[in-house]
Amino acid sequence: MNKFSSVILAATALTLSATAANAADAERNDRLFDASGSSVAKVNRVSEDGDVLVIYKGKVRRIQAETLSKTDGKLTTTLTKTEIRRLK
Repeated sequence: MNKFSSVILAATALTLSATAANAADAERNDRLFDASGSSVAKVNRVSEDGDVLVIYKGKVRRIQAETLSKTDGKLTTTLTKTEIRRLK
C-alpha cells in the first residue's frame, strides 16, 4: 500500500467515526434547532445511520446525520426551516 492509499483510508475512517458520533449524540425527544438557532421540533426517532425523524409542519421529515451537530449542548442542523420544509 502506498502513502496515498493510507491517507485515503485515514480520511475515510475519520468520516465514519464522525458520523457515528452524530448518531450517538442525537436521542429521541431532543429538541432540534435550525441553522439560525430557532427551534424546529422534537426528535421522534433516530435511525441506525444517525438520521433523525421529526414532525415539522404536519409531515415527517428526515434530517440527514451529516447536517447534525451538538452546539452548546443543543442538537443543531445546518439546514434552515425552509430547507427542512422541502425535505421528504
